[in-house]
Amino acid sequence: MINELDALRVIGERFSGIRNGIEVGIGDDAAALRTEPGKLLLVTTDCQVEDVHFVKSLISPEDLARKSVAVSVSDIGAMGGAPKYILASLGYTKREDGAFLEGLMRGFESAEEEFGVRLVGGNLSSSEKIFLDITVLGFVDPECVVTRSGASPGDVIYVSGTLGDSALGLRILKKGGKEGKGGRLVERHLKPKPRLALGKQLADGKLATAMIDVSDGLALDLTRITVTHGVGARVGVERLPLSEDYRTLAGEYTDDFYGPALSGGEDYELLFTSPPERRGEIKKISDMLNIDITEIGDVSRDAALTITDPGGNEIVLKDGGFVHSGS
Repeated sequence: MINELDALRVIGERFSGIRNGIEVGIGDDAAALRTEPGKLLLVTTDCQVEDVHFVKSLISPEDLARKSVAVSVSDIGAMGGAPKYILASLGYTKREDGAFLEGLMRGFESAEEEFGVRLVGGNLSSSEKIFLDITVLGFVDPECVVTRSGASPGDVIYVSGTLGDSALGLRILKKGGKEGKGGRLVERHLKPKPRLALGKQLADGKLATAMIDVSDGLALDLTRITVTHGVGARVGVERLPLSEDYRTLAGEYTDDFYGPALSGGEDYELLFTSPPERRGEIKKISDMLNIDITEIGDVSRDAALTITDPGGNEIVLKDGGFVHSGS
């Protein structure tokens, strides 16, 4: 079982001290941080709860900590910002021990290095289930911030990377697979890569009229940047970017080939809209960052989401998107 005082000491030794704008860090009642003049402060929080967002036996403590940070910094990237500080609240049960805590520390250290953030505080608590609640603070130029609203009829709908890999990877994990066949899909689930550089490039160039990261599934998140704000979207499934592994293995794990790509969630790709005349600039960014960016549809006037199959027939989704419950 984790001893709270020992845990606080270990965390303090690993992450305390004055670093990169941190005047007062871990060990006090609050962190004291230097802000950046002329910038907007972005703040977001997200929670990973055992048996809701993850199954303990299917993810290592190190991957759990890194993923918890990754999914939160992804929100900062989706607004064109750069993440800088994180706070982490951990709930642990009587079953967790020092090895579990050490794994989490390695994951946080990995996240610090990969995403350019610094852990500056948080909280520890005993709990009936493990949970990690991550708050991220980041900065963005006021004139460059991108929100979920702003899409206009005629805008092109784009998505980065590929869709459905994480959801399919989770299905493979639950059936006992981890390495070999489907290993890259499993890695997409366990180790998401937020598109921070892409988000900043799109924001700095004022290329995206609306943007969101795909955390709850393409269909649901597309609704959030279109229908919710009075416009619609038309998407054809034949245009969805699918990885070769997805195309090869989907049939073994689902009877709905496009289902994980449309509704699976946890891809953490960027979904955004942009005027058609900016296509060339988006292509340049795609080439510069070596990130595939795919046109999947367009914004329409009617406030409805229309998804069609390769024959042009409208699809009725079996699952609207990832729902944050234990069912």
